[in-house]
Amino acid sequence: MGEADGMELIYSLVGYPDETEWLEFKEGNSDPARTGRDISALANAAAYCGRAYAYKIWGVSDGMHELVGTQFNPYHAKGKGNQELLMWLKLALSNNANYEFAVIDHETKHFVVLKVHAASAQPVYFDKTAYIREGSSTAELVPGSAREAELWRRLQSGNAELAVVERDLTSREVAEILDVDAYFELCRLRRPVDLDGVMPALCEQELIRRQDNGRYSVTRLGMLLVGKKLSRYPELRKRMLRIVRYAGKGSFDIVGDTEIDKGYALALPQAEQLVMSMIPAVEALDGAFRRIQTAYPQRAIRELLSNAVIHQDIADNTAGPLVAIYDNRIEFSNPGTTLIPAERVLNAQPKTRNSMMASLMRQMDLCEEGGTGWDLIVDSLEKAGMPSPVIKSEGGLGTLVTLYCDCPYTRMKKSERKNAVYWHACLLYAQGESMSNQSLRERFGLSDEKKNTVAMSRLIKECLEEALIKEEDEDAGSKYKRYIPYWA
Repeated sequence: MGEADGMELIYSLVGYPDETEWLEFKEGNSDPARTGRDISALANAAAYCGRAYAYKIWGVSDGMHELVGTQFNPYHAKGKGNQELLMWLKLALSNNANYEFAVIDHETKHFVVLKVHAASAQPVYFDKTAYIREGSSTAELVPGSAREAELWRRLQSGNAELAVVERDLTSREVAEILDVDAYFELCRLRRPVDLDGVMPALCEQELIRRQDNGRYSVTRLGMLLVGKKLSRYPELRKRMLRIVRYAGKGSFDIVGDTEIDKGYALALPQAEQLVMSMIPAVEALDGAFRRIQTAYPQRAIRELLSNAVIHQDIADNTAGPLVAIYDNRIEFSNPGTTLIPAERVLNAQPKTRNSMMASLMRQMDLCEEGGTGWDLIVDSLEKAGMPSPVIKSEGGLGTLVTLYCDCPYTRMKKSERKNAVYWHACLLYAQGESMSNQSLRERFGLSDEKKNTVAMSRLIKECLEEALIKEEDEDAGSKYKRYIPYWA
């Protein structure tokens, strides 16, 4: 930290009227143990308050915040046993302690800035004891206390979306990293003329954060949404949306492999076009006109692409969202299991581990509002006479959604037919209706012939026996029986 940056930071911090949980001023220092306790307390307080950093400044009076200077120098100071302070602190603090000292000479005065990173995963300990700031004081974090429980809760529910990927940027440098114009266009907002006017809008959505020194940090949310080049950062390289086209039905011969090195708001439209260009299409007659009919409904493709990026575990270090296209199927996969049972994605209250990304993508019309995406997916597949999606979500494997090519009822496997019955019942239930023998025949594109009615009755019976569905009214006569999902 140079003199100019250091003094800019100090001036910004002394502007606070009082010390806080994450800010302490000191004129001098004679107790190394106090410094160790303060590092623990500041790290834990920063995590508790949702801040990236906490600070302790030597050379500023506690009361009036006057710049008085200090004689303290951490590089010359000693810890207990005449050991160098920095080495002594390293040994006395827990391994997750992350901090740095900066000595700043300004005019005739000396200042020391201690910048402490917020605790992560668990509290920071000094000499096997955790501390925290209470107002302007450092106190022991009492084991079993409500404050300790709340700190652990906040540490364990840390928001991966707001993790910082790059710091100390000017507004111009932010605009070089993020596609600012695309953000305003997609959100249908008027873009301020100058960059200084743009920054507050990005800060409000936490795509960036304004630092205490007046510069900016770019968050993972900002990069994943409108970043110009994800591969710029090693931790985001695997988050790129990848589309692979295989020859045939197996993963043996790759004929196309594309990684889209952009944030998802920029990548999704491109990915949709690319997938649609890779799937089979046929020319069909529609009255007197000819039209191109693709093997999969475009609406289903669009929603599944959005789901793959929104619901992924962005903190996972394995491969990111992947679309694998085969001759007979498409597989959409992403790291992270579903937060609700896979069989409930259509009707349950929607949940996502990336709520801020989901909200912004809905604002940009890149996904459906209120969890209706699965309704559209299932409905579009039914109208196309296709098998329903197959969803698998397992720990360690992530989430996999498979769409199978158009095939009539007669060529569907029994498992595909039962799967279709279940999702048909879910779709109708979401619409305030219930399934019947007739609605099932219509779903499969079958006529009202007796043989088809009998076949549907047999299929319904098998689904009842496997507890995929249940009778809406057990007392209803056989001709009037209607069915709902097992969980309804």
